[in-house]
Amino acid sequence: MSDVGTWAWAQRTDGRLGRRDRATLIGQGVRAQLARWPSAWRGALLGERVALEPPVAPDSALALAAEERVRELSSPQLHAHCLRTWMFAALFAARDRVEHDAELLYLACVLHDLGLTEPHDRGDPTAACFAVEGARAAHAFVCSHGAPADRAHTVAEAISLHLNVTVPARLGAEAHLLGKGVALDVVGRRLNHLPRAAVAGVDARWPRDGLVETLVPVTRRQAEIRPQSRSALLHRLGFAKLVRGNPLAR
Repeated sequence: MSDVGTWAWAQRTDGRLGRRDRATLIGQGVRAQLARWPSAWRGALLGERVALEPPVAPDSALALAAEERVRELSSPQLHAHCLRTWMFAALFAARDRVEHDAELLYLACVLHDLGLTEPHDRGDPTAACFAVEGARAAHAFVCSHGAPADRAHTVAEAISLHLNVTVPARLGAEAHLLGKGVALDVVGRRLNHLPRAAVAGVDARWPRDGLVETLVPVTRRQAEIRPQSRSALLHRLGFAKLVRGNPLAR
């Protein structure tokens, strides 16, 4: 079984995809597309049957420092994307009753695109993937604030995994929920699994104006400068079209 995207894989490969890794990700993409059809009506029914309260961000010193750091380094569009990702991830956790560490989920979501910010754009010459570079930067950030190594590891692994099409629960609740939050915000995957009012509340709190115009060029550039990365593979598989076709972007 391929361990593509995990922290161990990232440390071993620096984010370069092998043949088995590519096959794993392509298989995930095919299964994700096939799952969209039967789940659309079922997700809509389930999503409307639940009432979810807006999530409340952790107020720990580390959580506040992480949000401040991302706000300083990111464009307003990228910053808002990270916060929406966290809100969607937390809503999925509430809807599906997924036990998780609220601070770690927040940190993973807020910091997940550090690799797309200027200080971490090939600041690590060994990283062949922006998610791997971002995961390493997040690991260093969490450790620098005195958090135990195992907590930094959880955040870094979730961030490293977020470029996978699917992140199964067996790889950790925080990574699984981050994957769901990212997929919903970027391409609208599982949109019908959450109540419409909850989704509208997220977009009202952190408007998505300019996300498509921001995300497509920066990830395409990553695909060009890091041709062995997951970003490059995703763009070859039609990532830009999926982003532009996100129902939330209309």
